[in-house]
Amino acid sequence: MVKKGHEVHIVSGCGYRAHEEIFRLFDVDVVPEIHYVKRGRFRSRVEEVMYWFIHGNRLLRNLKPDIVIMNGVVPCWPSRVRIIVCHGLKTGGSYLITQKMYNNIMYRVMGSLVAVSLPLKQEIASELGITDATAVPIGLDAAKYSSLPLEQRERAILHVGTRPVKNLPTTLKAFETISKKIPEAKLYITGGDIAQYQDLVKNEIKGRVRFLGIISKRKLRVLYSKVVAVSAPSFYESFSYATLEAFASGTPVAGSEAIPNDLLLDGYNGYWIKSPEDYETLANKLLDLLLNDSKWRSMSSNAKATASNYDIPKIAEAYLSLARRSRANLILKL
Repeated sequence: MVKKGHEVHIVSGCGYRAHEEIFRLFDVDVVPEIHYVKRGRFRSRVEEVMYWFIHGNRLLRNLKPDIVIMNGVVPCWPSRVRIIVCHGLKTGGSYLITQKMYNNIMYRVMGSLVAVSLPLKQEIASELGITDATAVPIGLDAAKYSSLPLEQRERAILHVGTRPVKNLPTTLKAFETISKKIPEAKLYITGGDIAQYQDLVKNEIKGRVRFLGIISKRKLRVLYSKVVAVSAPSFYESFSYATLEAFASGTPVAGSEAIPNDLLLDGYNGYWIKSPEDYETLANKLLDLLLNDSKWRSMSSNAKATASNYDIPKIAEAYLSLARRSRANLILKL
């Protein structure tokens, strides 16, 4: 948006990060001005709602934006065009009745609703009865990702994320099978809170399983291009940004059917497994990528082609186009 000549401000709920840290974590070229509703952490959900209602609305009144894009819904009512982005209904693994009631009301009254994938748009229609959402995927800066040839990659697999919904135990079980057939294979794991998973790693594979913790976006990009495949047996995904990043690096993905089928195409840029807990099928699909060079090269090429459809300028233009339609509808209503 900034490169297209728009003035951009970010309003964040709580906490504070210096610009240098934001550049490092998110690996962006431009950081717009950031306004914080609260500098410290919220002590409760009630406090968060009150801060957004009082201070968030005050911030937006002072900024007077023409377009407000909300990632999720907060109780702020700017007077101009409002676009609400739903990143998933069950991102925590379940969908609480209170959250469902909140979304049902707020998604209907706040403005134009965006779903980050076609399956999520269908889920919103099924769960909430809202049928006029627009599907706009998450984008990435494809130029920042490199794709190494197979000969320069390690015989390794990457699993991104340790939250329960990412289902690391299934990847670990699949890797046990893989390691018996490819003794030199490695498994890299990124994400925090690793203590609960380290005990699941059997002694015979401990030297080949690397817990890397939380790493910067730049290091993660290097890692995507270093491995042969990404394992993603998630229980729930509204979009799967890790899959998109892997594709931008020319790395095929073996993942569950939770990953939207407008991103991961079975047999084209990776493989689907029907059950997130089917570690045997996951192991076989990953082995096929590790052992079948010609198939890997074909899928790697297809993966890069897929990622090009999500380049960030295209996504920015999709939001601007939606904003123009929303503004026209607002004028008609007035």
